[in-house]
Amino acid sequence: MTKPGTIADADGDIAALVHRSGDRPDHVLSAFARYLADGGRRICGLVQLRDPSPDGSRCSVIVLDSWQAVDFVRGQEAVREGQCRLDAHWLDQMANQTKITIRRGVDLVIVNRFGPLEAAGRGFSEAIAVASDTKTPLIIAVPEFEFERWTRFSSGMTVKLECKLDKVLDWWRRVSSSDLRALPFDARACELLK
Repeated sequence: MTKPGTIADADGDIAALVHRSGDRPDHVLSAFARYLADGGRRICGLVQLRDPSPDGSRCSVIVLDSWQAVDFVRGQEAVREGQCRLDAHWLDQMANQTKITIRRGVDLVIVNRFGPLEAAGRGFSEAIAVASDTKTPLIIAVPEFEFERWTRFSSGMTVKLECKLDKVLDWWRRVSSSDLRALPFDARACELLK
């Protein structure tokens, strides 16, 4: 299990899309994922779509490896609270699949939310660590009330983004245009700055 503070991302390859009540992080992440996929980029992870069915009992998740939409039924408690709660066991399985995909090589990872599972070392916590280890760009939606816990989890080694598509695209342009990932690990500092 990944322990808080195991992210080493001084280059800003990992970004927290911090959102408040009224923001629509799912739509921002979905639009960003579509933009990258249309440009031929390989992405993996999940985007949860929180536009529920008319009776409020269904939500969808897009599995980005395959662009498969998975519908799931919410429990009555989640419906009352207006939340889409995913099964923790299923999330652990999806996170394991994401880890494998990251190791095979992708251009970007999208993680739907940072929450209690990740803070406890479950969910996508190990996938986040693998992205950090492999210098694979990753963006994760972080509710504003979880940002302090996210900062502890990540040792503050990530970029904080407003919940706006233009901010995400600006971050992506900086990260994806960096040639640092292509250079060998033993390159000297002066060579990096040439």
